[in-house]
Amino acid sequence: MIGAALSLVACGKSDTKTYTDDKGNSVSVTTNNGSGNDGHMTITGSNGEKVEIGTGASAKMPSDLPLFPGATVTASFSGQGKDGSGGMVAFHTKASPADVIAFYKQKAEASGMAQTAMMDMGGTQTYVAANEKQNRSVSVSVTKGSEGSDAQITWGTK
Repeated sequence: MIGAALSLVACGKSDTKTYTDDKGNSVSVTTNNGSGNDGHMTITGSNGEKVEIGTGASAKMPSDLPLFPGATVTASFSGQGKDGSGGMVAFHTKASPADVIAFYKQKAEASGMAQTAMMDMGGTQTYVAANEKQNRSVSVSVTKGSEGSDAQITWGTK
């Protein structure tokens, strides 16, 4: 079922389809291709659990951990279910890894998270923070490239 849903996004249609297996389980898939490279797909199970996949401006991020200013989203997904929610956004920016890390460190601390790890491994910087009382965490990894930096932010809440 997921393969058919992914092909809908690739062919450029905006549509909602429902797929049902022989046991009566169903998923609804909504695709929406925006302008340029901005596409979005939402997969919703019959139990209400949801996964969203997208690129461009369609990336879903927590309001207290926004997209880095001026960044271009290259890929994203988010999901929510009975056990929590989370997601990942990959993006490119002209900023340095240090600037990206500083931005998300400030945002994480402002939302009540504390640093649990900071690493610099062969040109990739990683920052990890969590708030155990709220069961929230964030991880940001940034690699310097020839024309800026490529970053990935991953978050989760239980």
